Amino acid sequence: MSVIFYYDIVCPFAYMASHLVEAAVTRAGGVVKWTPVLLGGLYKETKAPQGKDGSSMDVMAASKLAISSQDLKRQMYRYGLRDSSPHHQPQKTLHAMRVLAGIDDHSLRVELSKEFYKAYWQEGLNMEEHVSIQSVADRVIPGIDVSKMAVDSKCSTNLKENTQEAAARGAFGVPSYYVKDQLFWGVDRLHFVERLLGKKDAGPERLAYPSPNGGTADLTFFFDYSSPWGYLGNEQLGRTVQSVSPVSVHIHYVPILLGALFNKIGTPVVPLQAMAPAKQRYYAMELQHFAKEANVPFQYPDFFPLRSVLPLRVTLAANNDPSLIDILYRAVWRDNKNISDPQILSLILEENGFPASQLLQAAQSQPIKDQLFANTEKAVSEGVCGVPTFRVNDGPLLWGQDRLHVVADMLCGWKEEDILSSKL
Repeated sequence: MSVIFYYDIVCPFAYMASHLVEAAVTRAGGVVKWTPVLLGGLYKETKAPQGKDGSSMDVMAASKLAISSQDLKRQMYRYGLRDSSPHHQPQKTLHAMRVLAGIDDHSLRVELSKEFYKAYWQEGLNMEEHVSIQSVADRVIPGIDVSKMAVDSKCSTNLKENTQEAAARGAFGVPSYYVKDQLFWGVDRLHFVERLLGKKDAGPERLAYPSPNGGTADLTFFFDYSSPWGYLGNEQLGRTVQSVSPVSVHIHYVPILLGALFNKIGTPVVPLQAMAPAKQRYYAMELQHFAKEANVPFQYPDFFPLRSVLPLRVTLAANNDPSLIDILYRAVWRDNKNISDPQILSLILEENGFPASQLLQAAQSQPIKDQLFANTEKAVSEGVCGVPTFRVNDGPLLWGQDRLHVVADMLCGWKEEDILSSKL
């Protein structure tokens, strides 16, 4: 089974994928077809908000940029790619990618692609300059004329058609993988490719496991019922904690008002609706993939986006009872119940043995209102950019239910202090 790997050497995530994709696909019995595209061309084709010459990080709120930048360093470190020092970033890679698109021999294209990645991300060469492109190309194909290929109509057409093909298949960024009529995006989504190829036990790599002596750890969990990703994170939280036994984990639940946080940090109240259409469609599909992988029932409610103020206040009034948090998340994202409706919320509380009248009355009290406000302000001040967000002890913020494997590692004692000051 062939897996088409769409890439551009400008992207650090595609750089990581270039080191991992062949091993991942081979483990699952497939083969990789390396297909160069122009990332800026994908941005243009999909009408990305950053424009064809920008970076996705250009349009991020400051807190999201900080967390994403740290996560990039963390991924580099975890994949064993620790010496990343580009000449400058981003570089215009049009001519380098045309050279790759013009090489018909697949094995030579793969070899040269790897050399281009090495030159860009490890050797610090300026891959905008023909002299650099030529010197690297000569390592693989001595005598190749990169200046000619950079302006050759065939090379240009190949790259343009590759980019248009990727966009037509749903790609809006790199690395992207196309297999069995499905597209996956991101270096950290290779396990989905493996699963689709038949390797059902594929998943994110763990780097640390609990010692027999166990120990203790604190885990802070920022959440809001309005997020489907928060629902998936909460559903997997218990099994994540179980996976690190005998470590004793104390979970600090911190309900926050996500819309207020977004307003404070300068993010659209419903981020999905501000994305390019191709990205919106992809995330809707990816939610289903993650839910299936985690064996969690999931459906979008009829009333999305959810107004979560009342259920969050009720949660605080119930002292952040974990069982109530589970019940309310499932009511929204599994059972399609509008928990912002006081009558529906009251019925859910009563059916599950909670004092509905008492909690709903307490939810209107000033101390509860103040606590929700304070929690949200705390999240803003600490740099939270979305939910679910986790923090192990006094470590870094980990954003996203797709980082629970890192949460588990940190609960087992894995630390990253040595990468936080690294340059990228």
